Amino acid sequence: MSVNNMPEAAVQAQRLRVTYSHQGPLRYVGHLDVVRTWERALRRAEVPLAYSEGFNPQAKLQFASGLPLGTTGRAEIMDVLLTEVTDPAEFAAQVTPHLPAGLAIVAVAEAPIKTKALQGLLRSSDWQADVQTDLSADALEAKVRTFMDSASIEATRRRKSRSNTYDLRILVLNMRCAGQAEPGWQRLLMTLRSEPSATGRVDAVLEKLDLGEVVSRIERQRLIFAD
Repeated sequence: MSVNNMPEAAVQAQRLRVTYSHQGPLRYVGHLDVVRTWERALRRAEVPLAYSEGFNPQAKLQFASGLPLGTTGRAEIMDVLLTEVTDPAEFAAQVTPHLPAGLAIVAVAEAPIKTKALQGLLRSSDWQADVQTDLSADALEAKVRTFMDSASIEATRRRKSRSNTYDLRILVLNMRCAGQAEPGWQRLLMTLRSEPSATGRVDAVLEKLDLGEVVSRIERQRLIFAD
């Protein structure tokens, strides 16, 4: 232990790639709090976490992408760096009892110890958006077709007191209607760019489809990485 009772940095022996689901009430928990939740669960499970150096060491967890508030994720991905080689199945069994409702491990696999950070490898993501609307399937398909046929679509991103305009169309790689999710609900499937400098958001797309004010359920279904 270091003088501040935090674990000391140690040699990294293994990288485990964890696929997990993020559901239920956790959709209203911000990404930083989700990171803290994972770190707390891993500590309680007493897995051999690797830590950063310095006065305030941090567990070496690397997340592909934080979920926007209000959304769920079916197959989120993070890398966990360990100081001892651990069987992936044993890791999952050890950690699962310490996870809160809404977080669940889907799969664990070994990854190369030295590799580019997940965030730098992420290229796009698949999303499902169920929207409560009186629009007919044909009317919604017409809106989607108009969107996808547009050369550009100007949108505004607001951050604190600043705002800037950008082309939303180039961030939407694919979008289609997938029929009724249930009576009164229509389902949209879309693939959005998810690079650090160019990230599409489902809520921005819904706004341009005149669905920004309707009740929606948004889930990220898959993260797509560079080969």
